Amino acid sequence: MFNGIIFNTGLIKSIKKSKKSKLIGIKSNLRFKKSDLGTSISCSGVCLTLSKIEKELIFFYISNETIKR
Repeated sequence: MFNGIIFNTGLIKSIKKSKKSKLIGIKSNLRFKKSDLGTSISCSGVCLTLSKIEKELIFFYISNETIKR
């Protein structure tokens, strides 16, 4: 359960779709290190797990089950 304070915003820059999931890339002022992979972040009330970092984009894997909910 997320119980933190939301303190940053970002813009969705990419969405890669597959049959079972989506990978979204968000541009944000937040900076992460490779060791932060697996960190949970609340995004519009949904707790997402950081799965990839690429320059100024952070990526989150979203399963179809999450999308349905």
